[in-house]
Amino acid sequence: MPFETKGRLAIIPPLADPEERLIVVGDIHGDSYSFNTIKKLFIPNKDLLIFLGDYADRGPDSVKVVEGVQELIKNYPGKVIPLKGNHEDYTPGGEPMFVPCTLIEEVEIKRGSWGLYFKELRKNFLDRLYLSAMIPEKVLFVHGGISSKIRNEEDLVNPNKLIEENILWSDPYEIKGEYGNPRGAGVLFGPDISKEVTRRLNVKYIIRSHEPGKAPGGACIEHEGRMVTISSTRVYGGRSFVLILPFKDFPKAGNEIEKYVFFL
Repeated sequence: MPFETKGRLAIIPPLADPEERLIVVGDIHGDSYSFNTIKKLFIPNKDLLIFLGDYADRGPDSVKVVEGVQELIKNYPGKVIPLKGNHEDYTPGGEPMFVPCTLIEEVEIKRGSWGLYFKELRKNFLDRLYLSAMIPEKVLFVHGGISSKIRNEEDLVNPNKLIEENILWSDPYEIKGEYGNPRGAGVLFGPDISKEVTRRLNVKYIIRSHEPGKAPGGACIEHEGRMVTISSTRVYGGRSFVLILPFKDFPKAGNEIEKYVFFL
């Protein structure tokens, strides 16, 4: 089942083979145990694998995870959709736009010069990451969140810098409206915002990661089922998991997601 590329957006056809599965991976953050388990779950002739970003930092095996994801993309073209997380956000010169960034120190210990490593990392990986993915009329996948600035699909295909920042950094909030995010980037968005943006994009719900602490033992469902947060790392102390979603009888609402959680 090939997916379509439109700028920074990956579009997964809604009429896929009913025997195929979609495996959705949240933040990994250098957790090699979880990553290796995900690789064992992935059946290339049956599955489409989507990563929601934040492959590195915090955990001890960031280099292994980042290079492992690149290997999957190379070996199984058309079967792996890698999204950008805020921990893949660097300046052109290799300075991280986030903290903490433990990948740089790990690279210098295990691979040598960060400058040389980053040059290849940017060309072969960072510049090829999607910002979002979508199954039309069903679900939107992002790393962090949304904002009222997203007006239509074109804003996902060719996002401006503000929309990219909002997708990478924003978090759902239980109070209506939009507010400054304590992270210093993106927004806190209320249920009214998620309701309006899902309507504009013609999807039922949104699956995101970005807050592993919110999902320590399974998916966190918010905004009347419109926002689903997952985590695929153990570095925050919780249980890592993925979503295994069958294209046959695909979940129609975020409130149905919990039964598709697979613990690693």
